[in-house]
Amino acid sequence: MQVISTILNIAQGALQASQMAMQTISHNIANVNTPGYTRQKAVLEPQSPYTLDRLKFGLGVKVDSVVQFFDAFTTRTIHQNTSTLKEYETKASVLSYVESLWNEMGGSSLGQTLGEFWNAWQGVANNPGGMTERAALLEKSKILTQRFNSLSNELEGIERNMKTNLQMGMEEFNQITKEIANLNERILAAESSPTTANDLRDQRNRLLEELSGWVDISYLEDSNGMVMVQTSEGMLLVNGNRNWDLSFEENSIYRNGVPSDVSEELTGGELGGWLDIRDEIIPQYAANLDELAGTLIQQVNTLHTAGYALSGSTGVSFFQDFLTPPSVPSAADFRGAAAYISLSSDVLGHPENIAAGGVSGEPGDNENALNIAAIQTDGTLTIRKWAIEDRGRSLTSSLETGTLDDYYQSRIGEMGILSEEMNENQDFVQSLLTRLEEVRDSVSGVNLDEELTEMMKAQHAYEAASKIIAVVDEMLQSLMQLR
Repeated sequence: MQVISTILNIAQGALQASQMAMQTISHNIANVNTPGYTRQKAVLEPQSPYTLDRLKFGLGVKVDSVVQFFDAFTTRTIHQNTSTLKEYETKASVLSYVESLWNEMGGSSLGQTLGEFWNAWQGVANNPGGMTERAALLEKSKILTQRFNSLSNELEGIERNMKTNLQMGMEEFNQITKEIANLNERILAAESSPTTANDLRDQRNRLLEELSGWVDISYLEDSNGMVMVQTSEGMLLVNGNRNWDLSFEENSIYRNGVPSDVSEELTGGELGGWLDIRDEIIPQYAANLDELAGTLIQQVNTLHTAGYALSGSTGVSFFQDFLTPPSVPSAADFRGAAAYISLSSDVLGHPENIAAGGVSGEPGDNENALNIAAIQTDGTLTIRKWAIEDRGRSLTSSLETGTLDDYYQSRIGEMGILSEEMNENQDFVQSLLTRLEEVRDSVSGVNLDEELTEMMKAQHAYEAASKIIAVVDEMLQSLMQLR
């Protein structure tokens, strides 16, 4: 009777093991489309045998554990590339918008407007006494100043948008780090018994991937199953059940309210991309746009103040002269020139005050108009090209010699190259990420065909264990009949 009882216990254990295996398979199938889910499997092992008359007899099967098919290396690589991809996507999107502002393929680009400005000066040179040509010059000049103003305002608007993005992004960023810290605590509690909190680990892993989309991170799991998360620059974000919030105030990012800017420790991801755009890319475009506008004001005004209007007056500025102290630190400082460029009050609405003539003062004198029109092709101009790097901490300039058009086209070319580079990098990282996800899914993802095969195996094992119970029942009936 003892042996028969043992056989029944073995069969019962087999039924339970098959049920647990089936439960795990059902869990996999139910989560086949769940983002971040890692395939699980019930691991079966024999029960410890017992000894009878120097013979060891097995006691059946048990479920030892439920394991995950987790590819740690590929997953970590995916997190790293997710950060890189989000950074490139952020920059590519903004650069595409900036290119649209310049609208070089359209009919209202700054380059075309600048060309029309020089043509209008040539028109005045062809008929220096003509009021129609003078009025046309003022109209084209006004359009040119408005184009400069508009571009400057748009670039300033992008900087403001980056600040808004950073402020809003901080809230979601902090929520993710808080949830990771909370999951650390739950995993510690769940794994205090000899088991693994597979589903909680999946949730935490998904949050780590989300966090890597915000900023480049590194993380390390300790012996208790909790992860420590820090930025790639070493700033601690999560440790155990504690997280450190980030806040955006004025132009600085503070950690846990400590008034010390930690922006430089945030690289990669959307946050890093926004910071690079705010502190490097847009300020550099704005500085070079100011340089173009300031040089234009300086060159035209220098000649215009030396020329003579129809009335014979001289010393009149064509553009509003804000370049002399105390308006700016020095006459060579063109900061804000694109935002403030405008026609002077002496010529605005007064075409007769355009100084087209030279020293002769004759009505048909076009010497000064020709000189100003010649600025367009003057290849001896030296114009500063600004480079802003290291989040604005490195500000350098170099002199370029050429025409204003050359300078402008060079900046447009650089803008196009940078935009194309971001798009190519984005495409490359996206394709790499796709391949990495395929590798991860081949290990960790749920394959329905495989699960159905495992289901059939569990079903047959269950049926076989049931058959054992039926046979043992017949044996018991036989024994009872003998009595």
